[in-house]
Amino acid sequence: MPTPPHSKESEMMVLGCMLSGRYALAIGSALDCNDFYFSEHKIIFQSLKSLHAAGKPSDIHLAAEELKKMAELQKVGGVAYLTDLAQFAGTSAHVHEYIEILKTKSYSRQAFQLLEEGKKELLNDPVDPGGIVESTHSKLIHLSKRYSSSEMASIGEILSGAKSRIDPIPLIERIEERQQYYKRHNKPFMTGIPTGFIDLDQETTILEETNLVIVAARPAMGKTALAINMANHVCVELQKPVSIFSLEMGADQLVERFLSLRTGIPGERIKRGILMDRDFLRLKEEENALRSAKLFIHDQNCSSVTQIISKARRLKEEEDVSLFIVDYLQLMQAGGKSESRQYEVAEISRRLKLLAMELKTPFICISQLSRKVEERQGHRPMMSDLRDSGQIEQDSDVVIFIQRREYYDPQDKPGIAELIVAKNRNGGSTPSISLHFDGKCGRFSNLAKPQKESPVKTEKELAHPLLR
Repeated sequence: MPTPPHSKESEMMVLGCMLSGRYALAIGSALDCNDFYFSEHKIIFQSLKSLHAAGKPSDIHLAAEELKKMAELQKVGGVAYLTDLAQFAGTSAHVHEYIEILKTKSYSRQAFQLLEEGKKELLNDPVDPGGIVESTHSKLIHLSKRYSSSEMASIGEILSGAKSRIDPIPLIERIEERQQYYKRHNKPFMTGIPTGFIDLDQETTILEETNLVIVAARPAMGKTALAINMANHVCVELQKPVSIFSLEMGADQLVERFLSLRTGIPGERIKRGILMDRDFLRLKEEENALRSAKLFIHDQNCSSVTQIISKARRLKEEEDVSLFIVDYLQLMQAGGKSESRQYEVAEISRRLKLLAMELKTPFICISQLSRKVEERQGHRPMMSDLRDSGQIEQDSDVVIFIQRREYYDPQDKPGIAELIVAKNRNGGSTPSISLHFDGKCGRFSNLAKPQKESPVKTEKELAHPLLR
């Protein structure tokens, strides 16, 4: 008889994560003893659940004491094996994946056992074989319902971390970590990736996992430049992998824009070779910085949303990409026939949002605006200006418009770009943010603020705000 399906490594990983204490509640809520194949693992799991039920932390020492009470410590391999489990798991946060492996193996084992029991009964030449088949069928359906992954989650499962889409650590512990961060640094905790623009990051979190961020403006306002600035900060300064799907510009052109941004040398001079020796030295320096960056550019075979989804999934798995950029939405195709361009763009928008949620990674998608902006007094963009589909407005988590008044009047705020956060689903109302914009090298930068002379503070004033 073949060995029933099991995964010893996954069982060890799950128990090791429980012994770290952080994941005990989430795992205990999602599994039971029968999900473990090895008897020693069943016993250890039960002891850790007992500890948690008693309100005690799940660490090696307390687990050993609990197993002593159960007279099972030596049977499971003693303290040495508990230590091995904890070291085997380390600080891994992929608990959900290990849980799913265990549940899948457990489901297969129990289904196999039910079928074997039904086969034995049928081989005994029963009076009512139909009843045995029906009983086996009923048991299999009941088993399937127990192990099928439900899209619904109770508030308790979310609080425990058992069905959290973000982190298996209990929610209240994550909130406590944010509080401790605020106490230590006297500044708000940031749940996403910084954009590199101080005022924008202080006001809200734009690049939060699962966010679909729309950057929209009329032509020549700096849409692609803003996305490149954010990509540069994430992949070079923060050293996190970034992927760009460029439907409008070739990879070589895009890299030249990165070099122009980083050196401050106008792109036109780089293109024409009008460079002094010192300029070329700066380009060589920044070339070395970019070579070490994990930046992946796709400029071919990415015109359809299906192609982008396929490539993004592979990159997420292979390189754990932290940010995806699509330039731009209106050049994409949904694939297949569509009633109208509006329906096609709506389908593209919906699928990109679902992809961001699946990969738990922010997507920046550049979008055009309609000509209505040009006809409006003041030329200030509105949500209704998003071109081709109102669905973009619904699917997006964040919508950022770029307005540069000097485009219409060279004397009106020259060198200043305004980022208008028209929508921020997961944050508060955000005022517009002003940045310097150097169109020659496509560089957005923080506005320098005048330093105010600070008066001497009393001891009470120097104390942390929460402790005053």
